[in-house]
Amino acid sequence: MEKLILIKDAMTSAVNNLYNNYPHIDKLNVFPVPDGDTGTNMNLTATNGYNDVKDIEFKTIGEFLNVFARGLIMGARGNSGVIFSQIVKGLAKGMNDATELSAAEWKKGFAESKIIAYRAVMKPVEGTILTVIREVAEQSDLLPDDMDIKEFWNKIISIANQTLENTPNLLQALKDVGVVDSGAYGLVKFLEGMNSVIQLNEIIAKTDKLEINEGGNIEMEIEAEFGYCTEGIVMLNQEWIDKLQTSAIKDQLQIYGNTSIVVVIDEDILKVHTHALSPGQVLMFLQQYGDFKTIKVDNMNLQADKQVKGTEGSSWQETTTIKLERRLNNEYATIAVVSSPEMKKYFEKELGIDIAIDGGSKMNPSTNDFLKAIEDVDAKTVYLMPNNGNVLLAAKQAEKEETKSKIIVIPTKTIQQGMTAALSFDPSATTVKNTKAITSAIKNVVSFQVSQAAKDSVVNQIKIKKDQQMAIVDGKIVGTANDIGILFEKQLSRFITNKTEIITIFIGQDASAKSVSQLRKFLDENFDVEYEIIEGGQKVYSFIIAVE
Repeated sequence: MEKLILIKDAMTSAVNNLYNNYPHIDKLNVFPVPDGDTGTNMNLTATNGYNDVKDIEFKTIGEFLNVFARGLIMGARGNSGVIFSQIVKGLAKGMNDATELSAAEWKKGFAESKIIAYRAVMKPVEGTILTVIREVAEQSDLLPDDMDIKEFWNKIISIANQTLENTPNLLQALKDVGVVDSGAYGLVKFLEGMNSVIQLNEIIAKTDKLEINEGGNIEMEIEAEFGYCTEGIVMLNQEWIDKLQTSAIKDQLQIYGNTSIVVVIDEDILKVHTHALSPGQVLMFLQQYGDFKTIKVDNMNLQADKQVKGTEGSSWQETTTIKLERRLNNEYATIAVVSSPEMKKYFEKELGIDIAIDGGSKMNPSTNDFLKAIEDVDAKTVYLMPNNGNVLLAAKQAEKEETKSKIIVIPTKTIQQGMTAALSFDPSATTVKNTKAITSAIKNVVSFQVSQAAKDSVVNQIKIKKDQQMAIVDGKIVGTANDIGILFEKQLSRFITNKTEIITIFIGQDASAKSVSQLRKFLDENFDVEYEIIEGGQKVYSFIIAVE
């Protein structure tokens, strides 16, 4: 019983320490826009696992770790969360029969963690969270099995920190901006939380004062970022249990041209994380192995705000249950996701969207937010416009869970595409014609954005200096300049042609009056084109510009 209390206390301390540090982990992002969410993903992943074990009494160490690991897998968020869940799964497998928390048992756990974590990733990259668990496993294996447990764990923390500090030497993207890997940092903080209990028998408490970090939701991976961040959990059909191999999933996703592939099979569940140009293709492929599990896809930004800071007015809710009886009084309705109250007003009042969901600066509303909006519009057919690649899965999950309205998800991945989709919607047309017309129209809009670099970096072979203005087109940095006027002249001009009919400009919170004047002057003096300027109120991006 004493050992069970110790392992449970150690994991409690580890989860709390990860929570205390997750805003800082978010900031350790190699992408120069201040918008990382590795810490958020790891924190929510760990919290989900902890919630499954905190109020339950267990008979063995292995039983506790297995339930904890299963909870992590089911709640894993993003690439970092999935890999993290596999590290804990390895601990559970390696220590399944442990009766003591000895150095020998921990060595078995770390060895399995390394194997299972590397197996989950299509293309393991060194200088990441994988390197930390590999070094911990390999170097701890050289230590005596009967080593004093406190001395052993001091050595583990030393190994982990030394490996963390070395990550920039293994990964040029980290070295370019002078940071350590965010996922690796998160794992070290998790291990340090455990060590507090092992050394001092003290559980690290959750802090009330967290580091503040605001930003959008573009996650820069080691591989080239593109398309949609797509995740799914499949409850395997009986015929596939113990027969399906992760290699079969990885190989097919690679054939599709996907990147950032992480595949996990745990007994009767299949969990996949990948970046895809065609997420529908991925989901259709996965569905042959079983049914997608009905899970709650939370708004990570709003949920974290509510859990961490107790933010008033948060739209995140605990339940997905639709309580009101609906009669579907309307033939059709439209729902779009936006990133500010000003945009919400514009989309609803000017573009005719029935409900615009304000997803905040991270543009990450939950499935619950979609379901609530679907309930409110009370229509037979509802068109959902995610307006961000990271929101697509939540929209698709809402489509799956909704049982009364017919849901059509339009694959808009930018605010600009969402605006074009709204303008292209024809209430008199059939759903087939509308879907075809809108999908075609959004291909003709250039999504141009301007943001200020938060750090020095090198992205897509473009050298970026802190505080430079960056031109971002369809999520990809295409150029930089010290002066925003020069950025307009050299970058925005590339996308304005004699076929351009109109330019719509959303002005963000950080846009100065001078920069707005520079943009007006640039357009007036160089192009015979109609343009509209709107107070967008968005964070992170000083200008969001649609060129049509």
